[in-house]
Amino acid sequence: MADLHSTFTEFDDIIKLSSKKKETLRTSRNSIRTDIVKYFEEKREKHTVSFKGQGSFMMNTTIQPISKEYDVDDGVYIFGKKEDKPSVQMAHNWIYEAVKNRTSSESLDKNTCIRVIYKSDYHVDLPIYYKIEKSDNENTLDDETPEIAHLSKGWILSDPYAFKKWFDDQAKGKSQLKRIVRYLKAWSDKKQNDNSKLIFPSGMIFTILASNHYVENSRDDKSLLETLKKIQSNIDETKFNYVSYECYRPTVDKNENLLDKYSAETTKNNFLSALDSFIKSAEQAIELESKKDACAKWQKHLGDRFPCSLIKEEKSNSSARVYSSPDQVSFDNKSA
Repeated sequence: MADLHSTFTEFDDIIKLSSKKKETLRTSRNSIRTDIVKYFEEKREKHTVSFKGQGSFMMNTTIQPISKEYDVDDGVYIFGKKEDKPSVQMAHNWIYEAVKNRTSSESLDKNTCIRVIYKSDYHVDLPIYYKIEKSDNENTLDDETPEIAHLSKGWILSDPYAFKKWFDDQAKGKSQLKRIVRYLKAWSDKKQNDNSKLIFPSGMIFTILASNHYVENSRDDKSLLETLKKIQSNIDETKFNYVSYECYRPTVDKNENLLDKYSAETTKNNFLSALDSFIKSAEQAIELESKKDACAKWQKHLGDRFPCSLIKEEKSNSSARVYSSPDQVSFDNKSA
């Protein structure tokens, strides 16, 4: 059988953020923090501010998107007394004013954050939280759940830092799990790049699904396949009659089914169909003798960045077909 573990780890090196890129993003993030601290020191006597990185950048599961536009999330935590709590719009206005001149591109005031846009290839999202100031002035980000300033929903409980800690626990000593999350994100990125109208679950959902259904294996190709199969067996009720289309948040509101917002019939069916097709291709790839043939199966779902050109086929009695791209592969009616 074709063992493509090394091809997968090479793919991971291609799609994950380089050390140089990480440093660039950190520099931009820290410059934004400096702007916000200066604003609060000069204009907000009753409030202080702190920060906590969140999202895939902090969990080391960020991938280089095909679109080339990176996304960094940095939580802005405003501390103040209960009676000095601003309106959601006012909190957004404060942060917008602090960062509006950071780049030549106009910052955006979005429902859940202020977005600072860097023309090169990335943006920094600044979700805004409020925490009640403690009487002893020992304010921390690790105690009570903060509220996020959501323009359409008001102040609502949200704790992305708790999610990061949860994932860190799940991935402790499991570097393969982080690679599996990045592979799933690369699959989603490829599908949505092929069809801009296609709606796939968020990166958070893929992170939760991978963590909850991760199957360890010495080979990444087998681990990914078995993880995909386990995910399918737990969310596809049309294929398995005893389960439902569910993915629950592991922190704060644990009763929130994150797949609810992706449950419209077309959206749901497109995702489940793509998942089934991916699994069938992966199963076929694992069973093939030719690494080139197997790689074409994986490349169909993971995109041209999946490095089939690096494969050196071992000599055998049967000659393997070589494909320059997955579009040149001709499958019979049993292929996925």
